[in-house]
Amino acid sequence: MRPALSSTAIRALFLVALVASGARADRCVPVRTTIVSTYSLGPDCASPVGVCTVGSVVSPSFAGTSRFTAMTISPGPSPDLLLYSGELVITTGAGTITIRDHGFLNSATAQFLEVQQIVAGTGVYAGTTGMLMSRGISTSTGYQGTLNGAVCGPSIPVVRLLPPRGLHLSLGPQPKQN
Repeated sequence: MRPALSSTAIRALFLVALVASGARADRCVPVRTTIVSTYSLGPDCASPVGVCTVGSVVSPSFAGTSRFTAMTISPGPSPDLLLYSGELVITTGAGTITIRDHGFLNSATAQFLEVQQIVAGTGVYAGTTGMLMSRGISTSTGYQGTLNGAVCGPSIPVVRLLPPRGLHLSLGPQPKQN
């Protein structure tokens, strides 16, 4: 007859295996915000194709400044489409996120669409992963649009949003006012 492992011993073995495998529970924070940028074509622009922007991202859980550097620009499948890739760096008070960006710009409608993969981070964003999408419009001075997706990592802060001061939420019927 073999000795049986106690439930405490089984839990301890599972915990050791989990830690040894490098498993971690990443926290994901949804990103749904606006991004607005202006062209930055001076000596600080390190783009091999000459296109950089600086701007801002405004979100309760993900706010900061942005810097985009275009790395490639090529013709798309139709005369109105330009394909591009680049690097977007978003800097917040808690760290930076570096994003690999692939997109297209419709020169006839001025609309753009991008798919973005997080490739690096610093501060609380070290070890961060995630995918984002951005879409919007090109203007004469830069770009404005939305940024949506999720940022996941072991140290991502969770921001709990409270209703604005003076706003009262009610789940039931409202009383009649005379």
